Amino acid sequence: MSHRQRQYLNLFILFGITLLMLGFTVDVTVTDEAGVKTELPARLGDLWTGHEVLFCHNQACMRSWLTKDLEANDDGVYVCKEDFRGNRCGGKLHPMAYGEWRALPRDTVIFKKQYFHNDDEDLSVYAGVVLSGSDRSSIHRPELCMPSQGHTIESRELIEVPLKGRDPLQIMILNLSRRLPNGVMFHSYYAYWFVGHNVETPHHMERMLLMATDRIFRNVSHRWAYISLSGPKAGIDSREHHDTLREVVPLLYPQISLLPTDI
Repeated sequence: MSHRQRQYLNLFILFGITLLMLGFTVDVTVTDEAGVKTELPARLGDLWTGHEVLFCHNQACMRSWLTKDLEANDDGVYVCKEDFRGNRCGGKLHPMAYGEWRALPRDTVIFKKQYFHNDDEDLSVYAGVVLSGSDRSSIHRPELCMPSQGHTIESRELIEVPLKGRDPLQIMILNLSRRLPNGVMFHSYYAYWFVGHNVETPHHMERMLLMATDRIFRNVSHRWAYISLSGPKAGIDSREHHDTLREVVPLLYPQISLLPTDI
């Protein structure tokens, strides 16, 4: 990199830092406008069926369940069936894990489903949406929490998924590995992108700059959403999940997006 290029890079970094500092110190109007719907569809096309994921907050249990494996009580509420020791738990179930509930602002909205392929139940995709509330700190980079959950980020990659009627959607993928208690190495992927008001990006820093720009030049703060898709991989070098994402995302996107098709 030449001296002039370094100068331009330093100016760009300084501008970005200044923009962020200004953006989060001015008074703004907080709106409820969001770029996504507040639910995930029950089906994706003809081949994928989704089941809501619920979490027990009883700290002696902390299990997660799919609604297909539960029965609602007389009040129509799902409760935890049993803890890991096989004892009946009966705790109330929630749409977010206990750790998420403790860490995130109370008006954060989270909903999750696991989609199973109708012809192969071993093939599934775990989908989640996090929608920020009045406190926009509800959303953060996945790279921050993956290591604390025992994952090693082996690599990052950006892919494009073709969508009908608009430009391809860019998605960031984290390729992960984690050693299970039995010593076996488990490989998985975690794909995500961010959605704001009439804008999408797979880059956290771009999202922060867009938020700051809205706050400074438009005096407004929109709700942002963070959409993720994840699942297991056959091995660290496997790329089969690319095909899965290119199948699932075009089915999911039009059912949850509120953005114009010409972005």
